[in-house]
Amino acid sequence: MSRYLILVLLNLPLIITAIVGAFVSYKLNNTSKRRLIIKTIFWVVILLCLVFAQNIYTYLYNEGLTQTEPLSLFDVLQITGIIYIFYVVNRLFVKVDVLEKRVQDLHQELSIILSEKDKS
Repeated sequence: MSRYLILVLLNLPLIITAIVGAFVSYKLNNTSKRRLIIKTIFWVVILLCLVFAQNIYTYLYNEGLTQTEPLSLFDVLQITGIIYIFYVVNRLFVKVDVLEKRVQDLHQELSIILSEKDKS
């Protein structure tokens, strides 16, 4: 099995999960349509780079832009780790946005309750 195929197969579940998560977050009104489009484009670009990694490497090598050896197993693990970090950071941003929205809603409710209490 090619190392490039292993690279794609290891990262495909993360990328699909990230794209589905972006759509779910949009459907739950946690993110805007603009953010959904940006996240989807980001993950699709990463997927395309992974799918065409061998072609990109061949082009760079033929043009003399790189003198490194082809993809090693360590490189596969490194790239997978980096993509996993992107995924985790993306999920953390979503959670922070949800919590921020929740705190804002609670603050608004508390302000209304306190203003009604002051009137009595």
